[in-house]
Parts: sequence; structure tokens; C-alpha cells
Amino acid sequence: MTDVTRVDQQAARLRQAREMRGFDNAKAAAKRFGFNYNTYIQHESGRTGITRAAKDYARAFRVRESWLITGEGSPQDIDANDELREMFMRLAAAPREVQAAVLTYARFALGEPSGTEKSRETATTPTS
Repeated sequence: MTDVTRVDQQAARLRQAREMRGFDNAKAAAKRFGFNYNTYIQHESGRTGITRAAKDYARAFRVRESWLITGEGSPQDIDANDELREMFMRLAAAPREVQAAVLTYARFALGEPSGTEKSRETATTPTS
């Protein structure tokens, strides 16, 4: 396989990933994820390879990086841990009130007592 063919195939998979994520055009995707539009459009049109940016593209479009680069496997073979990791990275950069709301919901969903309930339990539990 020639480099031109490889780059064209990567470009086609990148376009497919963008469309699977619901973006009608490259400009909308680049804007949403903060990609440099000129660089992104070169990648999607096959003018340059995507190898260095593949990890960022895979994360944004929720596909496997190896699929973007080689075409092997299923595009949506992303594992739940990868998606959780991505969400936690985004949450770490979110405002404090968003972080607090997510933590409160997570504790509720997991059946864990909230911070106030833990405080009451500690205060009312006799110690030996």
C-alpha cells in the first residue's frame, strides 16, 4: 500500500468518524473540539496524514485510535473505561459547582451517603 492510499484511507475514516458523531461538516467539528480548522481539513481531505493528531480525533469522535490509523477492528470499539476517563478529564477542568453537582449525583447513584449524612453518622456512632 502506498503512502497516498494510506493517507486517503485515514482521511475517509476520519470523515466517517465525524459523521458518526453527528457533525455535518468539518468546520462544525473543528470548532466544537477546538481543532485548528486548516489542519483538520487537510487531514480530512487526505492532504496530510493524521498520525500525530489521531489520539485527539479518536477521543473527540469516540472511536478507536488504531481504527483511525489502520482501519483494523470496529470504529466504535471504544471501551467504557476510555469514555469515563475522557469525562473525568473534562470534569477536572469544569467549574467547581459542576464538579460538586456531579459528585453529589454519583454518590446518590452509587447508593453512598452524601457528605452531610456521613458527618451525622460519625457524630452519632459511639466509639469504644
